[in-house]
Amino acid sequence: MNLIYKITDNNVLLDLILALLIIIFIVIYIRVKKQADLFNSNFGNFSFFKKYMIILFFVSLGLLLQFISFLYYIISPHNFDIFINYAFTNGTGGVIESNIFKVVDSLVFAPIFEETIFRFILMNFLRSRFNSVNYCIFISGFYFGIFHVLSFINATNFWVLITNYMFWIYFIIKIVFGCYFAFSYSKTGNIYINIFLHALTNLVVLLT
Repeated sequence: MNLIYKITDNNVLLDLILALLIIIFIVIYIRVKKQADLFNSNFGNFSFFKKYMIILFFVSLGLLLQFISFLYYIISPHNFDIFINYAFTNGTGGVIESNIFKVVDSLVFAPIFEETIFRFILMNFLRSRFNSVNYCIFISGFYFGIFHVLSFINATNFWVLITNYMFWIYFIIKIVFGCYFAFSYSKTGNIYINIFLHALTNLVVLLT
């Protein structure tokens, strides 16, 4: 992973590779098993109206969370600028720094990879071993937050970031979003809806 970070901007190439592997796996699985319901979703049992209302609820909740998360930079603009500088603007001069690629990564590759790993795989693993859905949601959200801070923290910026409370606010925000996606998956059991919600919240960030 460190080798990938050295030649790319953060984890975009990692997202691409893993997302493509996941897509290949899904295609092969469906062809071999000859079944489209790969994730055994319980969402198909709902009426059309209930499906619409559930999706609308989670879309609204996701947009609300994203709006609230935008406000944290006003707490301390100076510390926020330091955090952004050390976390996201240390360009590596890598082979993939195209803005178009970053957009595709945010809207396609990252949602596919992260939802498959943290919801489909991790959530199903946790739910097979624990009775508490709330516990599974928190664990999934926590590891989602860990993953996002590990994507940019390194030996060079470690002490600057962990002593900046904006880093911890960012970490908490990512945990909250991880719990939000896990909550959505626990209610619908449909990973495709999660990928859509993830892409939508990322789109809001790109447009702001």
